[in-house]
Amino acid sequence: MKAIMYVAHGSRLPEKNHEFRHFVDQIMQNRPESCQKIAFLEKEDETMAIVGESIIAAGAKEITVVPMLLFPAMHATKDIPDQVAQLKKQHPDVVFRIADTFGAEQEVAAVAAAKIKATRPDQDAILVIAHGSASYTEPRAQMQTVTASIATQLQLPVALGMLHGEPNYRAIATELAAKHENVHWMPYFLFQGQLVDKIRAGIIEISGTKWHEADSLDLDTAMITAVIRKITEVTP
Repeated sequence: MKAIMYVAHGSRLPEKNHEFRHFVDQIMQNRPESCQKIAFLEKEDETMAIVGESIIAAGAKEITVVPMLLFPAMHATKDIPDQVAQLKKQHPDVVFRIADTFGAEQEVAAVAAAKIKATRPDQDAILVIAHGSASYTEPRAQMQTVTASIATQLQLPVALGMLHGEPNYRAIATELAAKHENVHWMPYFLFQGQLVDKIRAGIIEISGTKWHEADSLDLDTAMITAVIRKITEVTP
């Protein structure tokens, strides 16, 4: 039997986990596997180990692990593979496949462009802020591709800033505030959570311009196609 385990980061806010479940449920409806479950990296009663054992106990012999993450940083490149390796050690007869992250897919960039366009940027400055990583370079490289795509869709320049790593979002925001009367910024995050709140607090401390906040990706259903593509790429 083939199965899918979707792995989300998890939130301290129960309502956010509920929203994530609803998003994943819609992906499940587009897949033929009879056994599909969600695990959380930071939720003790639904860890990858617990959910993985449950899937295997149900009879799964092939499991596609789907990181519900935008970019390949620590969770996608180390934490999830390490957990899969532990399951594989306990169940050497089970085949595991790990899908890629989906944050650089065209559908996700299109959602971001639509969120920014809704704030009516006209000829104002635009800043897209992602999580980033101080240890991994691939998230920055992928985000550079994303911002180029957004700029093409909007026909406007788009600057990139990172919460972690370079380019630092506060430094970029300060530069833009010194040159523009209006700056539109968009958090390139799956949903509005504590990290977006942290970024917002940093943004409003920067004076000299009027800030306009666009919505986050907000688990937009238009991204479902991107996730399904990543599943299909690794699932025979």
